[in-house]
Amino acid sequence: MKKIKLLGLMFYILSLSLFGCSNATFLNKPSVQTSSNVLDQSTLQRAKEAIVLLSVSTNVDPTISAKQNGTCAGVVINDSGHILTNFHCIYRQNYIKAIYYLEDDYELHDVNVIGIDPLADLALLEITSDVKPKAYIKFAEDTENLTEGTEVYALGHPMGMAWSLTKGIISSTERYSRNPFIKTLQTDAAINKGNSGGPLLNTKGEIIGINVLIVSRIAENAGIGLAIRGDIAKKSFESMLDNGRVDRPAVGVTIMGLINTKTRDKIIKEFPNIKPDHVPNTLGLWVRPGKLPEGLKPYDTIIGVNDSVVNTGLEFSDEIMKYNIGDKIKLTIIRKRVYKEVDITLKVLPINAADLYPKP
Repeated sequence: MKKIKLLGLMFYILSLSLFGCSNATFLNKPSVQTSSNVLDQSTLQRAKEAIVLLSVSTNVDPTISAKQNGTCAGVVINDSGHILTNFHCIYRQNYIKAIYYLEDDYELHDVNVIGIDPLADLALLEITSDVKPKAYIKFAEDTENLTEGTEVYALGHPMGMAWSLTKGIISSTERYSRNPFIKTLQTDAAINKGNSGGPLLNTKGEIIGINVLIVSRIAENAGIGLAIRGDIAKKSFESMLDNGRVDRPAVGVTIMGLINTKTRDKIIKEFPNIKPDHVPNTLGLWVRPGKLPEGLKPYDTIIGVNDSVVNTGLEFSDEIMKYNIGDKIKLTIIRKRVYKEVDITLKVLPINAADLYPKP
């Protein structure tokens, strides 16, 4: 009977059109390491038990059109059964059901979305039924200091192959997702459509990332997958659990990096009323006209945050993310060839999900 249920589940999954990204998680019990430093079978089994399959559709009734249906992954993140997944998996979906890895279950469970973080492409879910998963997965400590070459494992449901495991390494720790605010890990562990929302695990079976995107010209695995870094995902989870959302700090300006002379020439051409020598022949962040916080003026060039030099937009966002909404920071700027310092109070970074996730 169990085999019949599992076979039926596989046919159900393969009948759906798929989403794209990945899944990863860890367990609520210590893992047992083998001499080859790989996941042992008991650790892998418990990891599977902490991962759910999400069936979603833009239609309230998924039988209306299979083309509007999809699958994603999610990971149980605590003993209360809260599930972390990707925001793009649940955005604009009118039908969301979850399936546990339980041989005596494999039933569709109703899901409530209790938190969203569109900027990081994360969402927090809870299942409304009394059925609970057998395990949950914990975050690894110190994921800020991961190194390239570290062995990793991705779990999810790629191409409808439910509860599938792939292995690879961290290819880079210097990647970003949809914007310069969210740091990601690059991995060559095979990630395909249906992996979205799953965890990227270390060899201890702990979460070091939540798989989110693939980079491919054919929309299939090309050896380049991205996972939201574990420390960012953990902070997002905690904020969503407390507030249902995640707010991040911002200065409130639109900037353009003064990367080279071509950028400077472009500014002078776009704004002919500016004196050319008022556009610095240096690196920095040129402030475009618009609604600005008190202390800044159009055409200023930001070159420092609290005495830390910033030359690019990524460096600027990295510095700002070290502070909290409402904090006062000191910006070092160049204004009409004069160096100045201005105090700015950080405000909430405005996020428009429709801009980040346009309709296909």
